[in-house]
Amino acid sequence: MKFNRSEISEIIEMAWDDKTNFGCISKIYNIGEDQVKKIMKKNIKKKSYEIWRKRISHRSSQKTQLKGRINA
Repeated sequence: MKFNRSEISEIIEMAWDDKTNFGCISKIYNIGEDQVKKIMKKNIKKKSYEIWRKRISHRSSQKTQLKGRINA
């Protein structure tokens, strides 16, 4: 899927936001998590991408831990 600069900026902004998950981005832009990662990797600095990925993976593990506490 092809996006214009404005849409790419919005996707990046949403991905950076800790309150926005991939599901929200998917609903608005009809793209999956892998596509969001590709857009981020292509359009931001390498170090910024690495920091973002680390933060996202940490956030995912926190949600998993919380789910385990709720279900226990």
